[in-house]
Amino acid sequence: MYENVLVPFDFSADSRHATECLRQIPGVSRVVLLHVVYAKHPKTDTGTMDPSVDYARLRLEEYAGSIDWEGLSIRTRIEAISGGYISDVVNRVAAEERASLVVMGRRGMGVIEALLLGSVASDVLRYGDRDLLLVHAPQAREPGTQGPGGALPLFSHLLICTDFSAPDIVALCKAELPPASRVTLLHVVGTGESREEVHLHSSDAWTRLKALRDEYSSLHIPVRATVCEGDAAEEIIRHARENDVSLIVLKSAGKSGFIKNFLGSTTMHVARNSDVPVLVLKRFGPGTK
Repeated sequence: MYENVLVPFDFSADSRHATECLRQIPGVSRVVLLHVVYAKHPKTDTGTMDPSVDYARLRLEEYAGSIDWEGLSIRTRIEAISGGYISDVVNRVAAEERASLVVMGRRGMGVIEALLLGSVASDVLRYGDRDLLLVHAPQAREPGTQGPGGALPLFSHLLICTDFSAPDIVALCKAELPPASRVTLLHVVGTGESREEVHLHSSDAWTRLKALRDEYSSLHIPVRATVCEGDAAEEIIRHARENDVSLIVLKSAGKSGFIKNFLGSTTMHVARNSDVPVLVLKRFGPGTK
């Protein structure tokens, strides 16, 4: 479960939505709202702060004060930089604040917007060691939905993408995430091999997914196993869109399957193009708990 959470905040609709999504995560007790200011001279010769830093601090504190959430401790943090990478600031603050989860909007305003545009996004994924939840504010509320701004409730339908590498992503989800209303386990088989090899890989994947399904079913949650063939990123996005998935769950690295290199095109494509929130599990390495 996640207790300490970091939210990079830039006052955009996405960052506000990211903060609202925290209400759906059981166990959250402390939130740090981080705003990064590019200031040519963060401090003047007299030691006073750049006016843009003071203005950002006032805005952030005002927003934090508007959050009415009993039992939640909210702290604001302003980081003024004159150069360097925004991703370095996010990852450093996450470590300093002992955050177990970073929640951020996929689109934003100003400098934070760069977090999913090009090399900065790769740096966040490559060098960060905290679980990362990427969300996007819905455009409008749909009839019958219950999540913030018309989104599906975050844990109503998990799409857990597995390549069967260690550690087992199903075990990670059972240990770290609150119970979902329903779960789909997905494995994608590439089509670049011969039809015979694809068939063998698909058959093996079905057998392994059924075992994982039985493991998850012990929680008395409806679980479906699915094997797809094709481009990994496109299949993940398509399946999520067509099946009312509320959250896509990926692991940060794998030895085989569609996550051969998590820092490659598959992950970035899903992160940039999926309308569904994406959770990246990263805290299974040494010293990241």
